[in-house]
Amino acid sequence: MNIGDRVRTLHGTEEGIISKISGNVVEIEIEDGFSIPVLKNEVVVVAKEEEKRFGSGYQEEDQGRFAARPTDKSPASPAIFSSKGIYAAFVPVNDKMYSLYIVNNTDFDLPFTVGVEKNQNHQGLYAGLIRGRDSIKINEVNIKDFDNWGVYIFQFLFAKRGYFAIKAPFVKKMRFRASTFFKSKAKAPVIEKEAYLFQLDKDETSGTLSSHDIGDIPQTDAESQAQAKNQQKPLDAAKLKEQMFAKNETTTVKDKPQFVETPEFEVDLHIDKLTGDSNNMNRGEILELQLKTFENKLENAIASGMSEIIFIHGVGNGVLSKEIHKRLSKNSDIQYYEDAHKEKFGYGATAVKLK
Repeated sequence: MNIGDRVRTLHGTEEGIISKISGNVVEIEIEDGFSIPVLKNEVVVVAKEEEKRFGSGYQEEDQGRFAARPTDKSPASPAIFSSKGIYAAFVPVNDKMYSLYIVNNTDFDLPFTVGVEKNQNHQGLYAGLIRGRDSIKINEVNIKDFDNWGVYIFQFLFAKRGYFAIKAPFVKKMRFRASTFFKSKAKAPVIEKEAYLFQLDKDETSGTLSSHDIGDIPQTDAESQAQAKNQQKPLDAAKLKEQMFAKNETTTVKDKPQFVETPEFEVDLHIDKLTGDSNNMNRGEILELQLKTFENKLENAIASGMSEIIFIHGVGNGVLSKEIHKRLSKNSDIQYYEDAHKEKFGYGATAVKLK
């Protein structure tokens, strides 16, 4: 089962779209936007043949146009409509070659582009339209060149015939890492093949652009400068994490894109580097500010796809460094941490290797 699959309950009459999967529980969106949690073994995926024969709330009659039919009646929405479930699937051809598919397990039609960024150069790979509940093969890649695949950039628009709530264009940047890539094997929806599977719109919310998940790439200087001109404020990574697990809320097209600010490689936690008002702070307040800065910078480093970050905390009485090490040891996103460049910092800095 995957996000976007149409399912029905075995011991009831409910039918809907899987909107969330958590362990052995799936959340199903049924009519009128209501969602219900159900055990996986209590639902069954609606067969593709049955869906084609009896309909799925959206039937494409004109393969070349999206224009709505003129009508005197009020617009009617489909009873159940899947708006999530866009995947990148790497299907093994042999032990060396993999075919990259874009899988659309939603009921939207998706005008889209796929490109790769290497050494600040963008190479377009594919541009086209993928129908709802369909897939398109993009290209083939060689696993021996894994480290040189570059940054994949996926861009999507959302379209369907008739009335629907407009969705903002969706952009996803990903650099695939061996530590996560080869652990992602699953059966891809639609194409029904074993693949290394990545849901591109996992953390996408209506009206916003996503910047999280497996190896997301921090924005380039040019992108950051353009956003600065638009007077956009960086989004705190902790708040972004809260938003990802919060239930999606309807937003308007006026909402601005949210982004994570990539922290500097070396973060100096000495209090005089954090504030010019330290003379009016007691020890507790100083430690609180230092730890808050540490947490924010670490969260931003994880969210923006950094592989390593250094925290300069000084030697002092060891209170700050001990608390930092304590928190690092409990963080599942940390691969390891160690003293950083002893010849430069002595024992006053910690290098953190991120997964």
